[in-house]
Amino acid sequence: MIKTLTAFTSEIDNVELAVAEILKQIEPEKNLLKNSFGIISCHSEFISLGIVEEVCKNFPFDITGTSTLMTAVPGCIEQVSLTLTIVTSDDIVFSGAVTEPLKIESYKEKIKEAYDKTASAFSKKPAFIFVSAPLIFNIAGDHVVEAIDEVSGGVPAFGTLAVDHTVDYSTVKTIYNGKSYPDTLSMMLIYGDIDPVFSIASVSNEKIFGQKAIITEADENILKGVNGMPVIDYLQSIGLAPNKKIEGLNSIPFIIYFNDGTKPATRAIFAITPEGYAVCGGIMPVNATLGIGYIDHDEVLRTTTQSINDALSQKKNNGLFIFSCLVRNLALGFDVMAEMEAVQKSIDGKIPYFISYSGGEICPVYNEEGKAVNRFHNDTIITCLF
Repeated sequence: MIKTLTAFTSEIDNVELAVAEILKQIEPEKNLLKNSFGIISCHSEFISLGIVEEVCKNFPFDITGTSTLMTAVPGCIEQVSLTLTIVTSDDIVFSGAVTEPLKIESYKEKIKEAYDKTASAFSKKPAFIFVSAPLIFNIAGDHVVEAIDEVSGGVPAFGTLAVDHTVDYSTVKTIYNGKSYPDTLSMMLIYGDIDPVFSIASVSNEKIFGQKAIITEADENILKGVNGMPVIDYLQSIGLAPNKKIEGLNSIPFIIYFNDGTKPATRAIFAITPEGYAVCGGIMPVNATLGIGYIDHDEVLRTTTQSINDALSQKKNNGLFIFSCLVRNLALGFDVMAEMEAVQKSIDGKIPYFISYSGGEICPVYNEEGKAVNRFHNDTIITCLF
């Protein structure tokens, strides 16, 4: 048996009251089974004011999480809130791991050390891994996924890069057992008879231009050449960069086709350099096929509603984890609550869930043989259903 419990608080002025609200909703003595783990998503003020730390003190199990732009669970859609999601079971086992601070020269070793320290206590691989990763500009989400893939042997990984409400992401934090960090990654290794179903949705085919190209030059997440020409020249040639300038970068995602039988991944464009290169939200693999899409308010709501309806059709009802990219929220304009309201309306009490905004999404895609392949995404809504 496995079940999911959710709680929330919008109380930011009184630590004791915030903790009491969480405990009242969870009712630990009544609802917790033998094994549990928790996920906190919150506005960063709940971290700086000590509320996260006090909440975690009240639960005798590992709790992971991140700061976020906005988060919601059943009964709560607030711009400034903290949500706690607890997965509890008598027969599924949960074991947490946290890295030392990550640096570009040693992040793989630190992730391996943390994983091995926890996994060594078990004779089998975990069923899947929940990941709370930091937002570090020189360590791409693809690097994190690759490192977890290598150390775990390809165990499906699902999770998020932290984000916050500030323009410069100055208060972004990951959370592990009440402590917060700007540069550490935590993993929850989940063992037992649990068979999660993963899905992604980003830009529908109708919103992707028919013209495709080939990535011919790139340096990690810096896209330099497309079809043998500088990327800015290519974009100008198809009418997206008049006078070699792009308006509305956030609304024009790149679509990467890996040509390996898996779904494409989406990459946000963060900036155009003085040289005319595109700074992207993930690694741009040379020789991959490049498409260009468009995302707006209606597209966000359409893909979100479809994604949730597809998840509900799977007939699993123990819990649903949802992360949506920060860029999708930006596409909503002033209607900032619309996506979370669409999720709440679609689920309509059918299953416990949480949804949080993300600085980058970690979610497997399925290849032609049905095998889950870990991948990093931008501009995407991801779900994990169990």
